[in-house]
Amino acid sequence: MMDKYFVAYESYDAKILESLCGDGDVKGIILGDALCNKRMFRGGISELVLMMNRVLSSEKTAIYQAPLYVTSRNRDEVASILGMMDGYKKESFVIVQDFGTAELISREFKNLRTVWGQLGRVRELRFSDEFLKFLCKRNFCGMETGDGALAKRLAGFGLVPFFSDAVIGYQTVGRVCYLEYETGRCDPLLCRKGCYSLREENGEYEMTVDGFMLGKKYRRAQPYDTEELCDIPSAELIRRIQE
Repeated sequence: MMDKYFVAYESYDAKILESLCGDGDVKGIILGDALCNKRMFRGGISELVLMMNRVLSSEKTAIYQAPLYVTSRNRDEVASILGMMDGYKKESFVIVQDFGTAELISREFKNLRTVWGQLGRVRELRFSDEFLKFLCKRNFCGMETGDGALAKRLAGFGLVPFFSDAVIGYQTVGRVCYLEYETGRCDPLLCRKGCYSLREENGEYEMTVDGFMLGKKYRRAQPYDTEELCDIPSAELIRRIQE
């Protein structure tokens, strides 16, 4: 069993952070809330910057969870955090859910490595080989996952599986389905996606509208054989701890 973890708390304070920085079993610390930093830090973005600086100054690996939506409203803020991390000239990681942020990192911040986040799934239920090849082409080093089988597939493409033992559950609901968008009508006989059935079966998930997430919650990852997972080259584990 691997004894080094990347750790993410739902909320941080100075005492928690110092405890993690002094914990020999913790390899790295994940900072940043995908939806709103005020949920993770009482002082919001200012406290994120201070705590990220503390982790970067320590022997721990710093991992930044970039926002789910990086737009003109928060792009400069995100770029400032990336610049601070890159300035330490130590290998650090950024979990992203969009290719625009990944491209910015690849172009301007050479000490940062990108990880495709589990929230980047959006409407994808499965990941094709073509998508995994695309991640490699776009210089991603790995992907978050709670699926042991997918973790093994990732390793086959040279991608590091950042295995999470608590997977975020959510569901995207659009007002217009893809079939209706393409054809101008929604014909159940032509559609094989079963959108409405899927919504009903997964009603316990947090709901979103047109891709904008309204909330999230964690569920346990699929059972997996830890010894088998440990055979994956360079596999990393992420332990999400909820307060």
